[in-house]
Amino acid sequence: MNGLTQSVTVDRRARLLAFGALIAAALMLSLSAFSISARAAESDPTIVLVHGAFASPAGWGEVADALHKDGYQTATPALGLTSVSDDVAIVRSTLDSIPGDKILVGHSYGGFVITNAASGRSDVRGLVYTAAYVPDSGETISSLSVGYAPGAFLAHLVFAPSFPFVIVDPQFFPEDFAQDLNPKLGAEIAAEQRPTSLGLFGIPSGPAAWHVLPSWYAVSGHDRAIDPALQRFMAQRAGSTTVQFPAASHVGGLTHYRARFVKLIEQAVQATGT
Repeated sequence: MNGLTQSVTVDRRARLLAFGALIAAALMLSLSAFSISARAAESDPTIVLVHGAFASPAGWGEVADALHKDGYQTATPALGLTSVSDDVAIVRSTLDSIPGDKILVGHSYGGFVITNAASGRSDVRGLVYTAAYVPDSGETISSLSVGYAPGAFLAHLVFAPSFPFVIVDPQFFPEDFAQDLNPKLGAEIAAEQRPTSLGLFGIPSGPAAWHVLPSWYAVSGHDRAIDPALQRFMAQRAGSTTVQFPAASHVGGLTHYRARFVKLIEQAVQATGT
């Protein structure tokens, strides 16, 4: 009887040891998979989304949500819209606060800002633009626009609260910036405008980062704020990988075409991966 009991005890111990070994192996595999996943996540750059004039970080909401669903981290600094140097400093400070690599994305005036903010930095992998200004050194927004159709909004500026700060007359804003959106949404965007200094249009750009960084550009084909022909010129000059959003308004890349624009951003991530 004692011999039988001893045999059963040894068998139980053997089974427990085998079970423990299986648990340990499973745990090691799980930890290994987690480690690989963590390393992969750490290798993805943070997407820094920079808004344009008269706008705020809220304009990036739908793009940021889509990027989050695909597993990317984003940052949306709020520009002061008082001076180019201050806005460049805001973006550079944001970059400094984020560990690892970054992809800079700019809309409209935000493109001018990221072109300057990325200059001389080793932590920015690439630049992505949508309906954006892409200056070379010494150029201003005003000088870039010479020879191209002027923005319709320029005829509808009103001072708010005082010179040199302006907004676009809310009754014209949807037509000038967002004619492809429904009137209610266009009115909501118009109501969210932020006063912008006229001085932004005449400040020369510093060194342009696109000379050393790869870039991507989404052209808005029905843009009434920045002539699509100017957009194509700037994209070609920068050697940008370019896509066309044929019926997009100035904000079309952030709204109706957001899915395609997100894909362009993710293309930039993949193309610049190490």
